Amino acid sequence: MIYSWQMILMIVISSIFLAWFLYRPVRTNLSDKDSNIRINQQRQNELASDLSLGLIEEAYYQEAKDEIIGTLASELKSIESNNLEIKPLMWSFIIALFIAILSLSLYSQLAPKEIPSSLDKSIEPLSLSESIETLKDYLIENPGDFQALKMMGLAQIGIGNVDESIETFESAYLINPTDIDLLLQYASAIAASQEGQFDGKSKALIEEAFILDPQSIQVLYFSGIIAAHEGNLNGAIEFWQKALYLMPEDHPDRNIIEEALDTVLNLQVK
Repeated sequence: MIYSWQMILMIVISSIFLAWFLYRPVRTNLSDKDSNIRINQQRQNELASDLSLGLIEEAYYQEAKDEIIGTLASELKSIESNNLEIKPLMWSFIIALFIAILSLSLYSQLAPKEIPSSLDKSIEPLSLSESIETLKDYLIENPGDFQALKMMGLAQIGIGNVDESIETFESAYLINPTDIDLLLQYASAIAASQEGQFDGKSKALIEEAFILDPQSIQVLYFSGIIAAHEGNLNGAIEFWQKALYLMPEDHPDRNIIEEALDTVLNLQVK
């Protein structure tokens, strides 16, 4: 597994911060040790003041001072014994190691898993026939799904079931009669069943598509085909020239319209 540099950088920075914290611990403004020293110093000052004012004798002063100093030493020793000995280097290493292990473990759990290549190979795409059967099962429960009907009609054409595709396109047409792509596919299927002739229902569908979108390149192409079949060569030229004008220079279907246009122009010359 390859870990990102951001994860490695985060671990290093966290470890450096903890090491600095252990070597330079945060101190409170007033520790127990400082407090005891100040209290005992205050007692010694008061004792010296009493001696200077003649309130106590020299012998009592010395005895009381020794007692105060002894008490302070005892308290400081007690504080030192209660303090835990911290070894910054050892603890820095241990905590850094712990952070690294924990971070990498979490990263391995949260990182996206790669799909084994063997699984990819085991999933084969559906054939057109299998796709049709799947769509049929789906449409039993969802008969009004326009896109599913259109996809099934295209798949039926792909395997040569033109008559079935016409029925499927008709069902889709009843749901959405203004879809340009459906109108053209439906008209093509009907024309295929009529030996390539765009007349009757297929011609009516192309005319409907032209009314909906007279700037569509595909609609202009099919309109030119109908005009040419009817002997209206000028109309075919007009449709195809307009389609070429609207079509990008690198369009993959451009040569098809150019060849059709050249054929009609040659017929006119003859």
